[in-house]
Amino acid sequence: MQKEFTETTKEPSMKLANIAINRPVFTAMMGIAVLVLGGLALFRLGVDLFPNVSIPVVTVVTLYPGAGPEEVESQVTRPIEEAVSGINGVDEIQSYSRDSMSTVVVLFNLEADIRQTASDVKDRVGMIRGTLPRDINDPVISRIDPTAMPVLTYAVSGFTNSIETRQFIDDVIRPALERVEGVGNITIYGGDVREIRVELDRDRLEAMGLTISQVAQTIGAEGFDLPGGRLTMGPHEVGLKAVGRFRTPAEVGDVVLSSLSSQVLVSDIGRVVDGVKEARTIIRVNGIEGVTFEVQKQAGTNTVAVVNSVEKEIAKLRKQMPEGTEVVKVIDASRFIRTNIRELRNALVLGGLFAILVIFLFMLDWRSTIISAVALPTSVITSFFIMWQFGFTLNIMTMMGLSLAIGMLIDDSVVVRENIFRHLERGEDAVTAARRGTSEIALAVMATTFTIVAVFGPVAFTGGIVGRFFRQFGLTITAAVIVSLLVSFTLDPMFSSRIVQKIAPDHHARMRRHLFYGPFVRGYDILERFYRQALDWTLHHRKTVVLVAAVFFLASLFLIPFMGKEFFSQGDQGNFSVNIELPAGTSLKETDQITKRVEEIFREIPEVVTIATTVGPNEEVNKASIRVNATPKNERTRSLTEIMESVRPRLAAMPGLVYNMREAGFTESLMRQAPVTLNVRGNDYEELGRVAQQVYEIVSGTNSIRDVAISYNPGMPEQRLIIDRARAGDLGVSFAVVATTLRTAIEGAIVTKYRDGEHDIDVRVQLQPADRANLEALGAIAVPSQRGRLVHLQEVTRVEKASTPAVIERLDRERQITISANIVGRSLGEVVDEIEKKIDRIPRSSETTFRFAGEAEHMRETFANMGLALALAVIFIYFVLASQFESFLHPFTIMLSLPLAIVGALMMLFLTKHPISLPSIIGIVLLMGLVTKNAILLVDYTNQLRARGKSIIEALLEAGPTRLRPILMTSAAIILGMLPVAIGRGEGSEIRMPMAIAVIGGIITSTILTLVVVPVVYVWVDRFTLRGRRARKANDDGSEK
Repeated sequence: MQKEFTETTKEPSMKLANIAINRPVFTAMMGIAVLVLGGLALFRLGVDLFPNVSIPVVTVVTLYPGAGPEEVESQVTRPIEEAVSGINGVDEIQSYSRDSMSTVVVLFNLEADIRQTASDVKDRVGMIRGTLPRDINDPVISRIDPTAMPVLTYAVSGFTNSIETRQFIDDVIRPALERVEGVGNITIYGGDVREIRVELDRDRLEAMGLTISQVAQTIGAEGFDLPGGRLTMGPHEVGLKAVGRFRTPAEVGDVVLSSLSSQVLVSDIGRVVDGVKEARTIIRVNGIEGVTFEVQKQAGTNTVAVVNSVEKEIAKLRKQMPEGTEVVKVIDASRFIRTNIRELRNALVLGGLFAILVIFLFMLDWRSTIISAVALPTSVITSFFIMWQFGFTLNIMTMMGLSLAIGMLIDDSVVVRENIFRHLERGEDAVTAARRGTSEIALAVMATTFTIVAVFGPVAFTGGIVGRFFRQFGLTITAAVIVSLLVSFTLDPMFSSRIVQKIAPDHHARMRRHLFYGPFVRGYDILERFYRQALDWTLHHRKTVVLVAAVFFLASLFLIPFMGKEFFSQGDQGNFSVNIELPAGTSLKETDQITKRVEEIFREIPEVVTIATTVGPNEEVNKASIRVNATPKNERTRSLTEIMESVRPRLAAMPGLVYNMREAGFTESLMRQAPVTLNVRGNDYEELGRVAQQVYEIVSGTNSIRDVAISYNPGMPEQRLIIDRARAGDLGVSFAVVATTLRTAIEGAIVTKYRDGEHDIDVRVQLQPADRANLEALGAIAVPSQRGRLVHLQEVTRVEKASTPAVIERLDRERQITISANIVGRSLGEVVDEIEKKIDRIPRSSETTFRFAGEAEHMRETFANMGLALALAVIFIYFVLASQFESFLHPFTIMLSLPLAIVGALMMLFLTKHPISLPSIIGIVLLMGLVTKNAILLVDYTNQLRARGKSIIEALLEAGPTRLRPILMTSAAIILGMLPVAIGRGEGSEIRMPMAIAVIGGIITSTILTLVVVPVVYVWVDRFTLRGRRARKANDDGSEK
């Protein structure tokens, strides 16, 4: 049996190390070359918050002026949904029908081509354009890309009025910034927009026998230029143009409407007002009304670079601005990115220094420390070159991967250098020790690296949107550890053979007596003796050891129900948003007054720096949104959660106010939905409303729930003019004429443009305010009949009071109502499980269904994907180990470290009060590759000793103490390397901490338990293998007889 074992465990010949040792100059030049390439790549890498992930989403926005939500849904939204539903690759269709506006959001599979999908949607909508109402504006079709996000918001003030402010931004700032590389779009918000209004007098209209529609058509037919062709005059050709465009607002009043008996001008039946559009949105920054503009970057561009370029351009523009003009930066998306990258960079450097310190304390040799430490900068800087080649950026995922890998990057070099150092202690010369030490440990080092690669292969290609974001994380770690493996097989042995001298035989004795080094050496000797005795005891009490390890493992599993589950911890980015909603029908003025009271509450908070308010977002005048910027995290004593909790009672005390506060964080940036988002779906809107109201009450009554909101609001008041078709038919009046006249009278109609310099100003025709102030006034409006007379609306219509939903949501062509809420003090998983149990008891028809969306949906999907990735990682680890050790059974000995690591990971997360989350699961997956390192080192050397003729117990008793130092060194390097991440206090540290905490806990328990449990299981596996061989041999002997 011993002969068979020896034949399968021959020491490999490390050709790569031999080349590096024999050709030191060549090896050094290759190392310098990759450092230069990596350094150049570092300056070319973009800096962004997230990886550049293309999400195929196309929106179709259609304005239908004057139409209510139900009319918008039936006449615009549904036809568009039907048209786009047949496009290949459609994953989901969401739609929102509001007053005067339809929004259809088409989500495609992640594999879909975003350019082709937008083209397909445009073609399908174009095919049905003729069937949509004539009064709608042309549908606006656009692609949504999360990487093409707003990066800067500025407030401009100092002009006489907001018209001049908007005009200055439009004429000066917008063109300058749109020329900046990487800038995609400039959007202006707030302020007054100039408009020429033709306000008609209803009584004069009727007296002249005219209708408002006739006036609108006549002005529209007058106010434009028309080419008149070409005229040949001798040898020259001259172009002709009929000029009808209005040159002054007064010319609109000179338009002739009728000239039957005498001329009737527009000025005879109304007045022309050079004014502003009716305000439906108000912008305010720190209590001062003004105009803001938003800078949106192009998809895939570098956020930090774009912000830097825009700020330089703004600095140039300030010199051209009129005296007294102020341009104040309100929002800067690059600030969190810069802070986060700086924190990760600091963690990377600090973790590297800690890892180097570990090497020195164990090796007590500055040459060995320098040689091993070379792996860190080489691996990290070379990784930058690989990232650049793959098109990655320096973002939260890649930098987090490097910061977590910092302890791993030095592992291979530590193991190789320690083994070389051990050979030097035996009296071998530097070259021989470098050759033998590297060759002896090569198999174990390759196995440990390939297990990490095997782990992050599945992680890098996990499905779903979150998997796309984590792809760069997994590939960055994979690239870094492969580079560190190559460094350990080239630069380490080369340097070891050149700059390290032969160690004297009495080296250890002298070190024990050294004033500084002595305590470390003596302490390690005591630890080694203790471990040798403990190992001897465990090998003779194998059942007890395994039983204790099993109890620890099962006990850790019992912690899971008490830990809770969440998708991501919110990173403190220093700002939060407040969305306000008042009862449907609340005017803009009333909403503005209440919003000012809310602003006053936030203005009293000492940590608040900026309050940016939008009253009437998307022209929904009963709503407002407030963005609150606080001082940086390290400059305040309270968290954003504590600040928000302090104001909630005051907001709740305001009658009629529905509010939602949400801290800006990773999930908010990624999904823009509340943590608890529940959709109630069905076609019966009455039942849908009843069930949704019950769900709302259940969610509101759940512990730790905050800011509950429901999208169902049936109370928006609406006055309906019902046409008497019989009477209208007798008088020759059509419904279309009634509806068109009514809309023009109230909302007005944009009939033409007035050009003032380079600006086109809308010309709107509508009734004067007094003639559209109430229903009685509207009833007196005259419409033309087919019989040539004027008919008043009150003759053919009656008024009914009704209410309509403020917004009608649909998902996959079914109506839905959304209930959303925030959570404080409990995990998302706990809350969702509790709500799910309660809502299942609500009586409802089979057509009415529930679906959790937002974070809950992504959490379940991602946890399932990560579970599959974890299973695949374990399988791939087995493949690697079986291939490396040429054994089907011994990989199970090594893989016993995996459950031992889970013990520590769960216990550490529980003790630090971190729930099970995606970052912590990533940390556990990372552990699967890390913890096998120790077992590989132990089993590999045990195999080598047995190949030299030692018994199994003798081999284990020698392999354990011999490999104790590299095992403790690599484990300590990983723990201390990740410690800065685990205790991070900077902005965004909440996202990274669970990963590092899980890894640190798993490394601690797996290291301790691996050193005693793996040798025990090794004995059992070996004896099981021996019995199998003897049984096969007995069968073979029996067959021969």
